[in-house]
Amino acid sequence: DTIMKQILLLSCCTTLAAASAVALFTPTSTFITHHHRSSIIHHNPSSNKHSVALHLMPNEDDKDYISPMRQRPPPKGGDVAYSNDNILRQQRHYNDIRKVGGKECVQDIYARDPNTSGDNTRFWFVGKVARCTGTVSAEAAIARQMNLLEEHATRIRPVELGRSFGILEFWFAPGDTEPLTSQNDMGTRLQKVTKVVDGSDKVPLLEVGLDLSIVTNQGAGFCIVRTADGVVPPHMIV
Repeated sequence: DTIMKQILLLSCCTTLAAASAVALFTPTSTFITHHHRSSIIHHNPSSNKHSVALHLMPNEDDKDYISPMRQRPPPKGGDVAYSNDNILRQQRHYNDIRKVGGKECVQDIYARDPNTSGDNTRFWFVGKVARCTGTVSAEAAIARQMNLLEEHATRIRPVELGRSFGILEFWFAPGDTEPLTSQNDMGTRLQKVTKVVDGSDKVPLLEVGLDLSIVTNQGAGFCIVRTADGVVPPHMIV
């Protein structure tokens, strides 16, 4: 009888250990980590066997718990909210406009690094904006897609720009002038963007497009150094 009790006790301990191991490796995002666990040993007289069952008891704090697996609300920004569908749509519009108008209908967009100033102000390349030149101005095309631009800028440069969402300054240069700006060409000057342009919210999205920059060089990105007015500083003129 003593031996039988020891065997039953050992069996219960083994089952408890297995149950604890399952609980230990259960992802923290699942509900089991937000409840108290209690183990109850059941005895079946007919089979003379014992079994262990885990019972979950609600935690007092569970009433305020919000599951991390819940569906996130849609991003703000309306038809230019930073979403995959909106980004891909504007990319298609960019490609279509560029096929017809070439680089003359394109502006290169830069975001000013708020942590720099004077003759060592950094401007980070964010992407390119295209427009139907007969109906939309460069300023209106940029302002219409400003939310996408600013959201993207803070994501590709989280350290330099991430904490400045909403107050970032944007500047533009003629389309496809990255080689010139990287070589400090004096004739390629950045112009400051007006983030709010009258009537820009009425511009049809079909008449503007956006080609957002993708950082592929191990996170280094592309930036240029200019004065606070967007021109090549004297100490960089060769």
